[in-house]
Amino acid sequence: MCGISGIYNCSDSNINEIKIIENIIKLQDRRGPDDRGIWQSTCKKTTFGHNRLSIIDLTDKAKQPLISKDNNLIITFNGEIYNYKEIRNELSKNKVTFKSSSDTEVILESYKYWGIEFIKKLRGMFAFAIWDNIEKKLILARDPFGIKPLYFFKKNNILFFASQLKSILSIDNLSFEKSGKSILDYYLWGNIREPFTLYKNVYSLEGGTVKVFDSKFNETTYEYANLKEAIIKSKKNYFKNESELNEKLSYLIEDTVNYHQVSDVPVTFLLSSGIDSNILLAASKKKLNTNFNAMTLDFSEKLKESPLAKISSKMSMIDHIVEKVDDNEITELISNYYKFMDMPTNDGLNNYVVSHFAKKRGSKVLISGIGGDELFSGYPSFKRIPYMRKISKLIPNNKNFQKFLYDNVYKILSKFNKKTKYAGVFKYSHSTFDAFMLQRCVFTPEEIADLINSKTIDEAISDLKFQRQKETNDNDFENEQLKIMYFEIKYYLCSKLLRDSDWASMANSVELRTPFVDWFFFNELLPILKSNIKISKRNMLDSFKGQTPPELYNRKKTGFAIPYKQYFKKMSGIKNIYTDPIKDWSILSYEKYLENV
Repeated sequence: MCGISGIYNCSDSNINEIKIIENIIKLQDRRGPDDRGIWQSTCKKTTFGHNRLSIIDLTDKAKQPLISKDNNLIITFNGEIYNYKEIRNELSKNKVTFKSSSDTEVILESYKYWGIEFIKKLRGMFAFAIWDNIEKKLILARDPFGIKPLYFFKKNNILFFASQLKSILSIDNLSFEKSGKSILDYYLWGNIREPFTLYKNVYSLEGGTVKVFDSKFNETTYEYANLKEAIIKSKKNYFKNESELNEKLSYLIEDTVNYHQVSDVPVTFLLSSGIDSNILLAASKKKLNTNFNAMTLDFSEKLKESPLAKISSKMSMIDHIVEKVDDNEITELISNYYKFMDMPTNDGLNNYVVSHFAKKRGSKVLISGIGGDELFSGYPSFKRIPYMRKISKLIPNNKNFQKFLYDNVYKILSKFNKKTKYAGVFKYSHSTFDAFMLQRCVFTPEEIADLINSKTIDEAISDLKFQRQKETNDNDFENEQLKIMYFEIKYYLCSKLLRDSDWASMANSVELRTPFVDWFFFNELLPILKSNIKISKRNMLDSFKGQTPPELYNRKKTGFAIPYKQYFKKMSGIKNIYTDPIKDWSILSYEKYLENV
């Protein structure tokens, strides 16, 4: 895991590329404290920077930016390729030789041998830039789910890219204007959806996308993985019974967990009392490599993760660390959290705290159950949205009537400090997307109008209307559950959870791996999700029966969450945070982010 950066200058502008990259490398130090590197082409047109967190091939042979044996290809790479040994073996059979044992070199040689289509072979999380000195072109690429970040800014035939948005914002003599629709995005979702950022003309390269810039700065975009298409075009499996389904599911989970343990340093499983993390740990037992352990955080008497986690670790026969969390340490971490935040968000604190304690224990690689709820209908949205859609059929689709209901229900809910957004159930449940938006939103569009100025809201609302219309008119999904899964992955997992998990973990120089968020696993799972037998998290437990604590079957879903409310109450300057934690925290986070840009 690393931090990457670069400049592609096709202009006549005289800028100090080396100085800019040196500054970015300093800013991204926590992403890769083990080593630094800079490469510049002889014509000074292309400059790459790299911060290295050594995980695979710890030797100097894997230093980056990495240059191919023939000196024609240069790469700066962030991520891990879990199937790199398989690809390497395939290349070796075709007389390709290597100077290192790194996954980075495998990428270079794969590109050289197969061309740009090689990217479909990569199983992992990644963002990279390749300079092709023969064809004089720059290639930027990102993994299908966008687990690893890559931001870019273009101006006057100059391209800047980096692993952190703040790195681009730090470049002298560049001006950035905040985007109205991104501000609305933040107050709506608690984050800014990709490919947008808080600033106009600064973008996140979308997951599953390759951009190519030629010698004249002409840009070509190639989409090699599409979430919606994958869901719609996947075939349906038919099983004789549930046992047959569970056997297949067990094999797929074991397979993805084993791939995600590829490492030359010890691996730590984040173990809570939830289903996802326990399943991953159970699936890991069959791997011959035993260079891993488990860690559990205990925050308070009310949030006890350790008892059930201890049972699970004993069943898996691995070392288990229980970290008792000190209140004073947490309050300090919350303050630092805002300093490291790379984009406005009301998420990321969980992973920031977890990664901090993992780092204290000497862990570089942390395995998380992120993605399990999206794939196996674990979120409340999978039950609530169908229910909301049923309610909508009882309410006339009349704007005046809906406004009357909204105004009156809102008054009642606000009086009792309840979730006021559900006053909009009569208006926002006539489509799956609107119902999802209401379920996930921090503030409703009506409430946002009171938070930002009229000019900004007008610009933003028009974009939101287009977004809603596009998603509402899409009826290509087989059923509503698949559509909800698509929304959860696109608007929450990819635009928020994965992005925040990355900067939060890398702020502590820890690599976070997510076996459930794996493009190969996802595509093999889709036929099961479409099968003749409805699948749920119960199937996950049944697939590993006898290998996980039986208490998991009857445990109410809570999810792993830091009891931030109790800490915020003790902190000075956190205004009214405990009256409506989500909304107040969202406003506070936005303000704190702007302070630390």
